[in-house]
Amino acid sequence: MIEKGDHNPKKKNRLVFDGKKQKLGFQGDCLDVLSVCEAMCCRVKWKISLSLKEYESGLYQAEQICRLTEKACHKPVVKCNSRSYQLKKNASGTCPHLNDDNLCAIYENRPKVCKDFSCRGGWQLTSVFPVDGADAVPSPKPEKGLFIERLTEDLIFVPHPLIKLHTVFNKKAEGKIIFVKEMAGGCGIFHTGDRFEHPDLSDEMLLAMIQSFSSKETLEQVRQHWVSRHSVNIERRDFYEIVWLFNKHNLILDARNFRGMLSGMGWIPKSHE
Repeated sequence: MIEKGDHNPKKKNRLVFDGKKQKLGFQGDCLDVLSVCEAMCCRVKWKISLSLKEYESGLYQAEQICRLTEKACHKPVVKCNSRSYQLKKNASGTCPHLNDDNLCAIYENRPKVCKDFSCRGGWQLTSVFPVDGADAVPSPKPEKGLFIERLTEDLIFVPHPLIKLHTVFNKKAEGKIIFVKEMAGGCGIFHTGDRFEHPDLSDEMLLAMIQSFSSKETLEQVRQHWVSRHSVNIERRDFYEIVWLFNKHNLILDARNFRGMLSGMGWIPKSHE
């Protein structure tokens, strides 16, 4: 975040673009490049995480978020391994503590994550917009593409230990899917949804596919066994997209990360790892 004291009028506004790395470098202090970046670090739709101590300090416009539902949690503050704390965002995605001059209104008391952040090393661009008539430059692969690219036939996915799936609604006409779930700990039933364009897959088929991951079979075994039990064939790429969707909505986990997650949450004593 930016403070008026960062400005040095003797320094020139210098920006360096690295086309190979698609990176914009800032040479100077924050206010030297503020006219270009317009406090981008306080505007992009990132989560500004807070510690429990920072959250309880009352210094910030903050909220509790459930890591599993990715929604605001309004329950009393009690021990919960799935709860996180972060700054609220304005409707535009802007930090609520950014003033009209694009300066930080709480600079002296800004969260630690903001104190640790620096843009002096440059900013990685997520897309490039060519001039008229020029060929488009491909943007970096999205999260979904990277996830699918890293999948292999021998990987094993297992059910999420803290999520119970009640039912699935494949709203074919709308191209959407709804997962009705319940989280361990008595937080009640909730639902999450996403885009989904596989009209040949019924609710029952999708439920059966999700339940197949409890057998601890490899991805290719799950796919082949599911295909053999149903009249609808599903290509490997399409299957991997569904695996990504199930993982995104916390229904299944990569077994390689499963034990580490439980250990990190305090469910497995270190002496037994």
